[in-house]
This record gives sequence, C-alpha cells and structure tokens, in this order.
Amino acid sequence: MHSSSYFQINSPNVIHDIIDGEAVLVNLETGSYYSTDQVGADIWGMIEAGMAVSNIIDAIESKYAGNRGEIESGVTYLVTQLQQEELIVAGQAQGPEDGASSPVAISEQADKPQFEQPVLSKYTDMEDLLLLDPIHDVDQTGWPHVNPDHAV
Repeated sequence: MHSSSYFQINSPNVIHDIIDGEAVLVNLETGSYYSTDQVGADIWGMIEAGMAVSNIIDAIESKYAGNRGEIESGVTYLVTQLQQEELIVAGQAQGPEDGASSPVAISEQADKPQFEQPVLSKYTDMEDLLLLDPIHDVDQTGWPHVNPDHAV
C-alpha cells in the first residue's frame, strides 16, 4: 500500500457507528462484526472523511504523542486489516488538495495522549443471526419485493 492511497467504506455492505470513542463495524455480507479502540476509531473517521493514508498518518501524529515510525506502522497495519476484512475498498480523492482538508477536527493538545497500536477485534458469534436478516432477501426496490436470486 502506498501512503498516498485512498480508501472508502465498503458501502452498502458495511454499516458502522462510533460510540464512546469505539468504532463498531458490521459486514453484512459475512455477518462478522468488529470493534476498534480510540485510535482505530479516529482512523476509521478519517477514512470515512476521504483522507489519504499519508494525511491520516499526519493527523494521528498531530493528535497523539509517539514515534512517527510507530504511528505510520500502526496506521498502515490497521488499514491493511480493514482492507483484508473487506470493510474498506480502494477509493479516490474526495476533496481539494488530495484530501488534505477534511471535516475531521484534529485538536492540538499540550498533553497529547500516548499513541497505542490500533486494535481491530473481530466477532463471529452473531454471523448466523445477522445473515438471517430479511434485508438480504430483497431486491433494489426494497421490502416486500423478494430478490429472485434469494427466493426459497
């Protein structure tokens, strides 16, 4: 992966929300769900905002105290995991100046929190239940129109 790479959320297959500093992600195709810590949630929000990986690294470096090499390695590792789990896909620049400007606010703090390697946790205990959702059985027009590919 090149640091100038862009990624986007794999919509509509992935739904997500950030709750109390934790990103909760659900892959509706596989039934797996995921969570990240605060650093991972920050990175997820920046991917959602359309920032290039290089800009995400810069933003994380400005928000957290830590070695640039460790931050770059941590961001790259999480992005690679997200891509392998098909939660994000390759994308294109979404804003002026290659995504350098972004709605994600990065605060300059005197006492920055210490950077910690972002963690992506995967859960598969609800796969069967999530895949039973009738939304998987409808066509593009929505409920109650059954997709002929999923008809019983």
